[in-house]
Amino acid sequence: MNFRALFTHAMDYELFTQGGAEKDVEALRYFEALAGQAEDKTLSERLSALQGGYNILVVAEMWCPDCHRNLPAIRAVARAAPHVSLGLITREDAGNEFSAFFGIDKIHIPFAAVLNSNFELLGQFIERPRNANDAQGNMIDRYRKGEMLMDTAREIAAVLFRADEAAAHCRHQNG
Repeated sequence: MNFRALFTHAMDYELFTQGGAEKDVEALRYFEALAGQAEDKTLSERLSALQGGYNILVVAEMWCPDCHRNLPAIRAVARAAPHVSLGLITREDAGNEFSAFFGIDKIHIPFAAVLNSNFELLGQFIERPRNANDAQGNMIDRYRKGEMLMDTAREIAAVLFRADEAAAHCRHQNG
């Protein structure tokens, strides 16, 4: 999978969000405000201390309610980490190769592929935080209301932290 090529054609957050209908932009702005209020200082400090370079490639659509909820949290992670770049593409841009690589028929969005500086896959975040559904698989109200934005941020950040710790361990072993 050539993540580098996809990332090269990706849009930044501002350009991506400009392409939405007014109601979708309003929904996104609502969750951006919630994400700003829910900031976790400890998480932000850890993200700002990341040593490696990383990329987050997100497949998203502006009409998607899960994207409205989660894109602001993903963006907050990228903003807090000086060596993390964020790029957004549509399902159409992701194409069949993306689906085939992940072994899926349909790309559930947002789908965030967390990549290292060489555009190698480290992990992913798909659609919503793991704990956003109840035992029966139904979306819980806390998620629907935007009260779980930090869960999204923590899941993305956890991939970055694991990669950074592994890289630090390798540097320590080799140096």
